[in-house]
Amino acid sequence: MSRPSVPAKEGQPRGITTAALAWTTFAVNGIVILQGAVVRATGSGAGCGRDWPRCQGEFLPLDHGFATWIEYSHRALSGVALLMGVWLLIRAFRLRKANPGLLAWTVASTTFLGIEALIGAATVLSGLTGDNVSVARGLLVAFHLLNSLWLMGSLSLAVHHAHADQPWPPGWHGRSGLGWLVGLGLLGMMVVMFSGGIAAMGNTMFPPESLEAGLSEDFSTASHPLIRLRILHPLLAIAVGIYLWAIHAVTGWLRPIPEAGPWRRLLLWAYAVQLVIGAVNLSLLGPIMLQLTHLAVAVGVFCLWTLVAWIVLTAPGPVRTPGNLPWRSREAVSA
Repeated sequence: MSRPSVPAKEGQPRGITTAALAWTTFAVNGIVILQGAVVRATGSGAGCGRDWPRCQGEFLPLDHGFATWIEYSHRALSGVALLMGVWLLIRAFRLRKANPGLLAWTVASTTFLGIEALIGAATVLSGLTGDNVSVARGLLVAFHLLNSLWLMGSLSLAVHHAHADQPWPPGWHGRSGLGWLVGLGLLGMMVVMFSGGIAAMGNTMFPPESLEAGLSEDFSTASHPLIRLRILHPLLAIAVGIYLWAIHAVTGWLRPIPEAGPWRRLLLWAYAVQLVIGAVNLSLLGPIMLQLTHLAVAVGVFCLWTLVAWIVLTAPGPVRTPGNLPWRSREAVSA
């Protein structure tokens, strides 16, 4: 005998839960980003020619080479990611009254998804693929990576809001100074990621024969601009890492929020691991699997920092100031 069905709560759609849908959309987009790195690292960006959205003049290219299938699979999964984003947007719109924060971050992520598609189309149609070694290609790839990070950061906050109703609009009163500190960390991380995109393109288009030769090329005035710029990435990564550790101490003291603690610690450990991976990747001249690992951890670090920043800035409760220090309160009581 079957159990009677339980009606869904008002405003809550049947089927896959909103949290599961948000997580799935997040995961699919993460895989698409890694696929893009495979396309770049294998030189398969021109696998579909200068056709878009078709590939080699066909919607289903069957009689073409390996590079075509790598590029085509990337485009196909990108289409799935776009559909998932639209599905999540429709779900968030239906829940807009009960969970307006979810709708806000889903609208943001869908916007970045649309920009992703436009950048991909512009890259192919303008011929900035294959053997093209222009600075324009390096800058476009770097901006593409930056937009991917904004997409994943927005989706991470959509996942956060999908798990529980969060206050909306968020409370910012009295936290502008803290917002500048946290915002500077986010800006620094975006600069690191942008420089990482340029470094990746420099290594792809001009692979060094050895670590010593690569470093020599980095400081040579005769080298291509993308080669000379790639040395900035590890230097910026170290500088931003030091800032993150300092901000961890400051925000942990100013806003000792239990919810942020585990995410903050995970962020710091992930960034430390990322620095180690980056050093090994540099010394081994960037094998593809290590490049993918480096990128995956980088995306995870950015999402963690976005989540920690959001919790620290929006969670209820005051910000500590010299006038409300714990020891000052005890002195006042004893007096």
